[in-house]
Amino acid sequence: MKVKTQMEGDVAVVHVSGKLMGGPESENMRDEVKTLIEDGVKKFVINLHGVPWINSTGLGALMAVYTSVQRSEGALALCHVSDRIQSLFMITKLLTIFDTHPSEKEAVESFK
Repeated sequence: MKVKTQMEGDVAVVHVSGKLMGGPESENMRDEVKTLIEDGVKKFVINLHGVPWINSTGLGALMAVYTSVQRSEGALALCHVSDRIQSLFMITKLLTIFDTHPSEKEAVESFK
């Protein structure tokens, strides 16, 4: 799994690619967000365009990111959530927690 971040104004867009299956790879995503929080960033978009699948450990990693952002009084949105992952969010009731958007642009604009 790869993690790359770009800033869109005051919104950090974290691009994740590869399977989100937990382990050291998902720690990269959590560490990236924690570093950005320490740098004062409050608004985050996790772009899941390159993620074909998430297992339960990967869901835990996303929840850890969500919790870190919430504790810092920030906000998190997800974008490019595939139908397969969207179904997983519905089954686990995480759809009620995560703010999802079809595109990165819409996710970034949701903070305005």
